[in-house]
Amino acid sequence: MRSSKEWCEADIIKLINEKVPESLELEYKACDALQKIDGKKNEISKDVSSFANSNGGVIVYGVKENGHLPDCINVGFNPSDISREWLEQVINSKIHPKIEGLHINQIELHTKQPGYVLYVVTIPQATQRAPHQAADYRYYKRYNFQSVPMEDYEVKDILRRGNSPDLYLNFRFLRENTTPIIFLPEQDYSQDIELFISIENKSEEAALYAVIKVFLDTSIKIIDTAKMVLTEDVSDFQTEAGSIVSLNQLSLNWGVPGKLPIFKTVSFKITDEAVKIAIPSKHAELEKRYYNLIWQVNAPGMVNYGSKMLTLKDKYLTLDDYSS
Repeated sequence: MRSSKEWCEADIIKLINEKVPESLELEYKACDALQKIDGKKNEISKDVSSFANSNGGVIVYGVKENGHLPDCINVGFNPSDISREWLEQVINSKIHPKIEGLHINQIELHTKQPGYVLYVVTIPQATQRAPHQAADYRYYKRYNFQSVPMEDYEVKDILRRGNSPDLYLNFRFLRENTTPIIFLPEQDYSQDIELFISIENKSEEAALYAVIKVFLDTSIKIIDTAKMVLTEDVSDFQTEAGSIVSLNQLSLNWGVPGKLPIFKTVSFKITDEAVKIAIPSKHAELEKRYYNLIWQVNAPGMVNYGSKMLTLKDKYLTLDDYSS
């Protein structure tokens, strides 16, 4: 999917039709979230700052959600009342320091509600000027699809972000989009799928040590951990109000002298071999199936985390990131 900065009405309709769920980096907000009253303005500052203080992401204003799934376009906004300039002014005046690189995309509604618009706010992860304070003088982060207050140590970690490593994980399949997954008759799971994981550093400050964690939906079978440590059923991730999803955790400790320091401009493989996974055969005939993938990296002076969505469609498995 193309960058959220380029989305149009068709992209929003696609998100709704394909039931792309909310994640750590994507959130849907109904139209009542943007109102010219102090309480709503403060809520905007809380939500936007939480993305900046975490891994960045996208907020779609004007789409109703149900159980963290997009339901429908919610009427839209009259741009003469709730304008892009008004929203930008609220964000800039209510969040301190100002978030650099934030982008607001005004989307014209041609078919659903002609003359009305939606707003897509793309928020970069804060680095040099982090953390960002909301209007209530508190600092927020993204956790379990919500904006929650940060602990003191988390605020201190972000304060050190500009002078610390800034590590993140990349994922790719061996043959994504080129070869369909093979499901054999009378087998409970597909043939092995190779998932490659690499780590990179956005900061000039090299990382000598790191703790790497990857969380995978428990419906995905882990065939080979590639020497990562497997902890099964880590059941502390909330995906819907009142419900908990169970995730399996793969972890790895990175440190010198066994490994090179993780420095900028170089992509390091987490393991020499790929992690091998398999998809339940009963999912093969579904029109579409989503699986959660969440990652976290801790290193001296920093903690980063993010999420991907594994999408099974027509027996192809893809990695989707809707916050680009």
